[in-house]
Amino acid sequence: MRRLLLGSILAALGFLAACGGGSQSTSTNPNPVLQSVQVTGPSANVTVGQTQQMKAMGAYNSGSSQDLTNSATWASSDSTVATVSSSGMLTANAAGNCSITAKVGAVTGSFNISVAPSLISISVTPASVSIAPGTTQQFIATGTYSDNSTQNLTGSATWVSSNTAVATVSSISPTRGLAQAVAAGAATITATSGTVSGTATLTVSSASATSITVTPAGASLPLGLTQQYKAVGTFSDGTSQDVTGVANWSASPASIASITTSGFATGKNVGGTTISATFETASGSTSLTVNAANLNSISIQPANGSIAQGTKLHMAAIGTFNDGGTRDITHQVSWSSSDTTIATIGASNGLLFGATAGLVNITATLGSVTNSTPLTVTGAKIVSISMTPSTATTPIGGHKHFTATGTFDDSSTQDLTTNAAWTSDNTPVATVGSVSGSYGLATGVSAGTANVSASFSYGGASASGTASLTVSSATLTSISLTPSSALVAPGSSLQYSAIGTFSDGSTQFISPYVTWSSSSTSVATLSTAGVAAGQSAGVTTITAQAGSVSATASLVVESAALSSIQVTPHSSTVPVTIDLQFTATGTFANGDTQDLTSAVTWTSSSSSIATISNAQGSIGLGAGVAPGSTTISAVFASQVGTATLTVTNATLSSIAVTPATASISTGASQQFNATGTFSDGSTVGITGQATWSSSDVSVATITGRGLASSASAGTATIKATMNSVNGTAILTVQ
Repeated sequence: MRRLLLGSILAALGFLAACGGGSQSTSTNPNPVLQSVQVTGPSANVTVGQTQQMKAMGAYNSGSSQDLTNSATWASSDSTVATVSSSGMLTANAAGNCSITAKVGAVTGSFNISVAPSLISISVTPASVSIAPGTTQQFIATGTYSDNSTQNLTGSATWVSSNTAVATVSSISPTRGLAQAVAAGAATITATSGTVSGTATLTVSSASATSITVTPAGASLPLGLTQQYKAVGTFSDGTSQDVTGVANWSASPASIASITTSGFATGKNVGGTTISATFETASGSTSLTVNAANLNSISIQPANGSIAQGTKLHMAAIGTFNDGGTRDITHQVSWSSSDTTIATIGASNGLLFGATAGLVNITATLGSVTNSTPLTVTGAKIVSISMTPSTATTPIGGHKHFTATGTFDDSSTQDLTTNAAWTSDNTPVATVGSVSGSYGLATGVSAGTANVSASFSYGGASASGTASLTVSSATLTSISLTPSSALVAPGSSLQYSAIGTFSDGSTQFISPYVTWSSSSTSVATLSTAGVAAGQSAGVTTITAQAGSVSATASLVVESAALSSIQVTPHSSTVPVTIDLQFTATGTFANGDTQDLTSAVTWTSSSSSIATISNAQGSIGLGAGVAPGSTTISAVFASQVGTATLTVTNATLSSIAVTPATASISTGASQQFNATGTFSDGSTVGITGQATWSSSDVSVATITGRGLASSASAGTATIKATMNSVNGTAILTVQ
């Protein structure tokens, strides 16, 4: 009976197990496994004496996470730099770098820390100074750190004056620390960084200016070079003070030399001028003579030129100076023609007109230096004119530039854009310029279609070409400026670019058509072409305006002194006759850097080996003349940067034009590039040096920089030529 009862109990237990009672022991999940530890902190950069709480987060294979900060074992790779407590509290001890780790079991995580020295004190210099009302004083803030190092904090400190009725002080870059005296009295000037401050005492006297001395006195400046002038005022209390930055500067006549509001003069034409500085009621002046004594030679471009009778040509004069630099002196030389019945030329602008067939010599003279080149005026007569582009579209208020290329009865071709008479057959829709500076420039007035024509007649022959211009109903909606913010030095310049966006989504380069302005002309001035010229330290807003649409950009004129100039490439090699572009980058005392390529004066230590250009459009462009080595220098504000240029006797072997084949639609353009291979195996880009031509200008024309513009459907061979070596490509216009 007991056996039967025991068997029944066992059977019952087995039944329960079969029904799931045993599943309770297998449903318990294993303990989650720690896979990684992530260590974080408020900042990876701390200063000596600073503390911060570190955190360790564990990630498990179950996908869960847990804060392990208090259970981890903490350690520092370098306790002299930073220590960390058992609870993860970090203390920065000394400048340097270390790694903070948190370990849980066999799993470790880390966090890299950089410790900077802490600021202990700030000294402001000069500690005590007295200046006259209306003048300025630059204060310098120097920080001393826990490692005994020092740092210039002028550009980062917050500056305040205790009495703004006596003196103000700028706390805005780039003039931080520059105090302006307002009225007699005393003020405390304070510079603060974080919780540390330093002070200086500024006393403003009641003295007034009695005289101004301008230096250097009686300077003689070579054409195209620069000179920084200084104005020192003598005051009624017998003191003297530098007033260069607050004086009003002028040059008279301004055609000889220009001068910025900070006294930076540039020689523009040969002759004499008076440099004056005025402060309050006192003024001083000195004479400046701009000479061409440094001019070695003049080259005339084009050399051995040829034009058809009745056409015009702009001649150019390039001067090579005894410092190896070259400059465009077209408007400084005196031009003349050996026979004005064949060709006349503007004495001051080099604009030549071919009156009748014949050969003349064109001469350019500056000082004691002169040069001549023959020019042929042919008796060729006009046969036809092709227009590029042949069809075009522009929005209302937009612009499109047309080019007219004439073909003559001797099969020669010539750009007649500035020679032709331009007309629009529908001026309510579009107008076209027919005067200097606007030849062939069409402007959309209202929606519709107009035919733009260029006509030329001379010697009993005439021809005309016509292009179709459609003006869409799109209007200008916005303008973008490039650069949107920039930094320049006094005496340097910067080109702005304005791009217009229209209501149909199209964009156009509109820099020549907007009105440019500067909110502070004492900081920077603007030319009609959008070139900003730095005048004195400060911040100004550059505005481009077209009707009711405008755009702005911020321009900072540097106040810190220029520390150094770096020229790149630092060392290079080119074959004879080949150009190389150099760049000058300036580094200022506050650490700012700036492209000074267009502001520096470029020189070559040996112009017989290589020259370097200071002319607009080619500034910093070096040209190999003969085998050898020369030093290329960039000079600005008493700083000099140098580079080495080696010229080899390698000769041009072949030219590759890319792309080798191209296909574009009517009205479109294509950029071609030329690469020369030389006898020493070297390759150099020669796109800007090669002479470009099109086998059929009725299909496509091409600029001197290799930019082809389509005119009508067909195929043309694009050719790049240099030193009698050719390279070609095929352009198809569809």
